[in-house]
Amino acid sequence: MGFVKQDPVFYAGDKLHHIKQEKIQAAMKKAGYDALMLFKAEAVRYVTDFYVKGFRPFMEPEYVVLVARDKPPVVGHISGSDKLRIRFKSDIEDVRKLPHLFDWSKVISGMISDYGLENARIGTDLVPFMVYEDLKTQFPKITWENAGPLWVEVTAVKHPLEIDLIRNSVRVADLGVRAAIAAVRPGIREYEVAAEAEYAMRKNGSEMTPFITNVASGYNASMFERLATEKVIEKGEMVILDIGSVVKGYTGDLGRTVICGDPTPVQKEIYKVNLESIREAVKMMKPGVTCHEVDLRAREVIEDAGWGKYEHAGNTGHQLGYGLHGDPEINRNVNVPLVENMVICLEPRIILHDQPEVGGSHLENAVLVTKDGAEYLNDTPYDEKLLG
Repeated sequence: MGFVKQDPVFYAGDKLHHIKQEKIQAAMKKAGYDALMLFKAEAVRYVTDFYVKGFRPFMEPEYVVLVARDKPPVVGHISGSDKLRIRFKSDIEDVRKLPHLFDWSKVISGMISDYGLENARIGTDLVPFMVYEDLKTQFPKITWENAGPLWVEVTAVKHPLEIDLIRNSVRVADLGVRAAIAAVRPGIREYEVAAEAEYAMRKNGSEMTPFITNVASGYNASMFERLATEKVIEKGEMVILDIGSVVKGYTGDLGRTVICGDPTPVQKEIYKVNLESIREAVKMMKPGVTCHEVDLRAREVIEDAGWGKYEHAGNTGHQLGYGLHGDPEINRNVNVPLVENMVICLEPRIILHDQPEVGGSHLENAVLVTKDGAEYLNDTPYDEKLLG
């Protein structure tokens, strides 16, 4: 009987599939590109909706997608099993098997020639060095450019269908965080708490975790350890939870901090300041306000309360959507204005790196920029003990 044509794995539907491809074509025309050549797994999936090799959250070159102006995408792949997967679980018609990475240029050069792009202006993302060097030699008249700004234009402002999908992914992440909070107790290991969160999310439709589930307690909280370790959670420790889900390609991401047992006055204070910083930053959010201004407000609250030495040095927020840490970031000197239908994760934190007995506080909310303000998308409560 053979295989029957199927929808892609974790597919969001034909309507959004065509909307995304139209956005790509419109952005190419606006930027003056003749084509895009993209290597990042999330980009290949976004453009084609084909579920690339488990959509794994690490960078290993396995695919390339070439999108020429007014043409459907052509995909190169390394895995033999993808020959059937792409044929029966996508609408991709032009599929090419890639050899060892050092010889990828042999296949990609064929794509370029077949689509008449020998003199083209091509936007790209992360080109493996040896591939880039070979293609520059073979096609000296091609102009290669950074497609990053185009990608931001395509992905930062969400279509209403995408917002609905993000709401659902955040709902699933909420379930994971609630399960993790319920599991926290003296004597349990961090990875056991993470397992409860991941089980709850998988049971409710999450494809995978977009990053290593973070459960950091005690001294791990004071350094913001980025995974769940074998450490045993002890009474009196602050426990940071940073947890994500992926549903139909769209990411949910949020964070909470809870206390195992009873908090000290210092633990309460940094938690309350952390919560005020995120609330004040959200109050700033509306179309036209810059990412820098939101970031500055979050930092001001922490600094004014006397904890500036311990505020997070990096960004205090990021775009959320098909990937995880999208641009533009909420960060210093990012003077990009917010636009209606951006979805942003705000995540200021206070980490007492020199006081491991205290730990640290991390809070993260997913927020939708609305016509005249902002809307919280997640509803996991805060820790009443730390607020008392």
